[in-house]
Amino acid sequence: MSNLLRPLLPNSPNPPRTEALSQAQHRAKRVATAAACEACRKRKSKCSAERPRCSVCVERQTPCEYTTLPTETHLRAQKRKLTDLEIKCQAFEDLFGILRSRPDEETAQILQRLRTGEDVQTIVKVVQDGDLLLQLALKPLRFRYEFPYIREMPLHLKERHNPYLQSTLYEKMGTVLPQTPVYLETLLDIEEESHKIYLVPYHTVELVDSRISSMNVSNWTKVSSDNPMLRVFLQIYLVFEFPFHPYFHKDLFLEDMLSGSTRFCSPLLVNAVLSAAWHGYSKMKNRAEFWSPDNLGYRFLAEARRLFELEQANPSITTIQAGAIINLTCNLNGIDEIGWIYTYRSLEMARDISLFSPSPDETREWQLAAGTTAWCFFNSQALATFHTFQPPIIKDPPARPLPDIDDAAAYFGEIWVKYPLGRELIPLLNGPVFRAISQFRVIMNEITAVSFSQPKTFKRMSLSAAIGCRSRLLAWYEDLPEPLQAQNIALPSHMKIHIYYHILLISLFEPFMQMGYIHAEADPSTIVNHSKACFETLLRVYYLRHGFESADVTLVQFLHLLGFSALKDIASVEKGSATYEAIRSTLLLCAKGMWEQGQNYYVSEVMFRLFRQSLSVDDAQLLRDIVEIEEGDGRTDHMIHEIRSRWPIGRFSMADENGDRTLNHFIHWWEQHMQERAQNGAGTELDVPIVTSPRYPQRSGPSPTQG
Repeated sequence: MSNLLRPLLPNSPNPPRTEALSQAQHRAKRVATAAACEACRKRKSKCSAERPRCSVCVERQTPCEYTTLPTETHLRAQKRKLTDLEIKCQAFEDLFGILRSRPDEETAQILQRLRTGEDVQTIVKVVQDGDLLLQLALKPLRFRYEFPYIREMPLHLKERHNPYLQSTLYEKMGTVLPQTPVYLETLLDIEEESHKIYLVPYHTVELVDSRISSMNVSNWTKVSSDNPMLRVFLQIYLVFEFPFHPYFHKDLFLEDMLSGSTRFCSPLLVNAVLSAAWHGYSKMKNRAEFWSPDNLGYRFLAEARRLFELEQANPSITTIQAGAIINLTCNLNGIDEIGWIYTYRSLEMARDISLFSPSPDETREWQLAAGTTAWCFFNSQALATFHTFQPPIIKDPPARPLPDIDDAAAYFGEIWVKYPLGRELIPLLNGPVFRAISQFRVIMNEITAVSFSQPKTFKRMSLSAAIGCRSRLLAWYEDLPEPLQAQNIALPSHMKIHIYYHILLISLFEPFMQMGYIHAEADPSTIVNHSKACFETLLRVYYLRHGFESADVTLVQFLHLLGFSALKDIASVEKGSATYEAIRSTLLLCAKGMWEQGQNYYVSEVMFRLFRQSLSVDDAQLLRDIVEIEEGDGRTDHMIHEIRSRWPIGRFSMADENGDRTLNHFIHWWEQHMQERAQNGAGTELDVPIVTSPRYPQRSGPSPTQG
């Protein structure tokens, strides 16, 4: 009988070692993925989880779809979908309650709107907002804020000729005392609707644009399907961030969003806009926690960054616009080291599509879109390089000419808002503001190019050249349109034009103050002191009318400049004097503003905590009576782990020092200080700062914790 079994072979003389087998098995071990695509889940095959298509589906040539976000597990996605369903169910429950309790006339109107296909959540919001207006009409409102500590405007701001103390805005604020209760219905007594800009805080306005109310924003993002909330985000962006950073043409963007066209609107751009707008959504307490995956802003930004990477190979104008918005959002999150990457990539794309130079065959729509984006991109880099003391990345302004002042509104489009109980619409003067900013940034960019031919290497221009730049700035200042003149400004975007004007003058002439320069035409010390007084006055008037709570990306920059400047000034003033008390009031106002903006942008909270460490024990105790600060919550740990910023803190210029005053350096100082406290047996959270003057690092060399 033949042997049917295969004979055994002799043992190999060089058997594989166990260690090698273990390593091979370790290498072959599959890396776990967050969530597989739907096709692989049905096949029960191993998914590589690559997006937009996994390698398995590419190989099998099958459709590849994901029901999860890039960082989500299936369990987390189910929880997110459950939350969305709960929100929708709540809307139907609210609608049922409204139909049961409302008069027949209102019920009939609601049913009619339902039959036309209007979204349930939108209808409920309209009804609830109407009730809210009725409640507000019966409750006192704050139409004017009051300074903490000392309620009056400091006397030293009145000593020099100060045009902002003779402005209509400041004079109108004297007509209403802070302690006087004002009711919403009193706005009906204002005869001229245009006067409301001087009497009512800007954050009370409502954007008026019929396109947004019927827009299905969720078609442009996979992060959320809550259309009423997404529309609110869109309005927040257009009211609070867009007026000073209009990276796209608003009307072209909204028209394409409404029609579904992707020429001037894209999912990437919409997600970038929503990620920026999230920081202004005051109903969410954790909106500044950009590192948290549970944060909706985190998800919008993650989706925008994912789409940006996919579009780089075939960029469009919306890719460039989104990259600029992502950069700004990263800056306000305190991760500008990452944000600059998007600026450089967007600049490469802009040059590839000839964004900065017109061609003869351009359509009118493309001229508007390209002109708006090209100039805003130039303006943004001019501002960023000026404040970070590095050469401009775009040396020359766009070759696309700016429109004449009479054509600016038609070219850039207008933003219309309405104040509570308003009878007429109020324009924000988007066109004139954009044109004025662009003209100003051309001068700023030229000054930066002369002063910083190399990064962080300051080259002082001659005093005659500085006076020449001042003459150009003064001509621009005097040529501002009448609504943007010092006498007439009231809205935040109008006031910020003047604030930046004085910041640039301070930066331009501060390097000459300590050198003893004398010139027949101008005295550097006089110019700097006058502009510093105007700068502080503008910020104080801004606070009195509008407050510091609402999201404002530029306030973050202004407050730390004024705060650290006052911190330096108070060190040379006699304690207890009137001047000392006035500067102390400025310190506390800036600290309050940094804390309030910190609820919107984490970088402002970081600046606040570092600034508080620089206050005296007495000032820190006064601050505790003004601001309710949450201690012991571990938030300071995020400063060390999350912040990656080279933004200089508290410096108008590089006139007096060459030391590292970047936010990264502050964080390093903070980390060292916390380690020393831990070694000495103290806690890592500071209820009241134990001051060693100066508390913040001013010069390279000695340890920043030494006196």
